[in-house]
Amino acid sequence: METLKSIFRFYINSSIHVALTICALVHVTFQKFEIKGDITFTLFSFVGAVTAYNLIKYSKTSRLYHTRLTKSMKSIRVFTILCSIAFVYFIFILPIDVSIYMLPFVVLSVLYVAPVFPNKRNLRSYAGMKIFIIAIVWAGVTVLVPLVYVKANLNLDFLIEMIQRFLFIVVMMLPFEVRDLQYDDPALETIPQKIGITNTKVFGSILLVVFLLLTALKDELLSSIEILSTISVTTISLLFLWGTERKQSEYYCSFWVESVPVFWLLIIMILERLFV
Repeated sequence: METLKSIFRFYINSSIHVALTICALVHVTFQKFEIKGDITFTLFSFVGAVTAYNLIKYSKTSRLYHTRLTKSMKSIRVFTILCSIAFVYFIFILPIDVSIYMLPFVVLSVLYVAPVFPNKRNLRSYAGMKIFIIAIVWAGVTVLVPLVYVKANLNLDFLIEMIQRFLFIVVMMLPFEVRDLQYDDPALETIPQKIGITNTKVFGSILLVVFLLLTALKDELLSSIEILSTISVTTISLLFLWGTERKQSEYYCSFWVESVPVFWLLIIMILERLFV
């Protein structure tokens, strides 16, 4: 049992789960635009996510305590290094336009943690910025970059999908903001800090309603599968949002909330089988 717990903790702490979540969202995009999934781009997304998230989460730990890293942290560091090498490899073998469109999101991710602004501040330290920067990056790397990779037509449906994905990620981040209330500096002015937990849930619910209604504006993507899958993921997201409490189980956010995109992909795949 302890071995299984250790494996699961490594799975969460090494960002494998969040990387699979990003891969799931990439494939949601592929499914929606009727594009055959590509293993090369999926692996690129996976190793890129692991690299980015672990560098953000553990850069300070590695710098301050590199001589006293636990066995788990040492494994995470080795895993991150291997993923970083793989990420650089994919950068060189993928089309140049993928790298060009990926660059702004890489820069945003670096500025999110790098103290390059006055008074050694980073983007995360600016009031109210954190959740929206993350949403922009996730929307870009799971909608824009995959469609650029397959040279899809960036039409009105693409723009609506980008907005929807942005709104979806903002809502998915709200439970994390509630969870981190006890740790976040008040200067960050996160949404729960500004308006309280209940109003945060109301705010997230409004965003989900907009997310759902935007589906009606789509042209080529509008279908029974699109409507039903969007209603389903909206419902699931609402349940997790309203189930969020300040004191929550250890893996409520880091596993269950982050699994919503995986549920979304599974719903689309099941509906496609039912409607074929």
